[in-house]
Amino acid sequence: MVNVHQHGLNRSLIIYLRDKFPEMQVDLKYDEYKMPQARPLILVEPMQNNFEAISKQREAVQTTYRYQIGLYDKNSVQLSINQERLVNVFMYDEFPYYDTLISPPELTGYFLCNLTAVVPMPNDDISKSSDNNRVYFDVEIENIKRRW
Repeated sequence: MVNVHQHGLNRSLIIYLRDKFPEMQVDLKYDEYKMPQARPLILVEPMQNNFEAISKQREAVQTTYRYQIGLYDKNSVQLSINQERLVNVFMYDEFPYYDTLISPPELTGYFLCNLTAVVPMPNDDISKSSDNNRVYFDVEIENIKRRW
């Protein structure tokens, strides 16, 4: 993969998850995002990125893009079924990468996700039903950027 960037990764994750799970709504979480009532729902949320120089004079930098991906489902049974489906996708599937800085976006490579954690989230506020039956996946995507 060349010219990897955050927007391309965001779009690539959403496109792939929508194709893989057509019965689910898949959205990117952003400022002022309004949570829909539709379930099942997958929310892709970019988190902090890390950068580590791996060569002298920063000619190569390892970039770790982090995501928190939320799964909100109808009930606990569906949550456990869809949770396992998503775990398998993040552990084994190769995601196509679309360079979105090109119009129209072009498939320029593939990437793997590193699933680092699966975190079930119980609802602490019974009056807020949108927080029922949810789990978060911590996902990392590593890439080496080279100075050209």
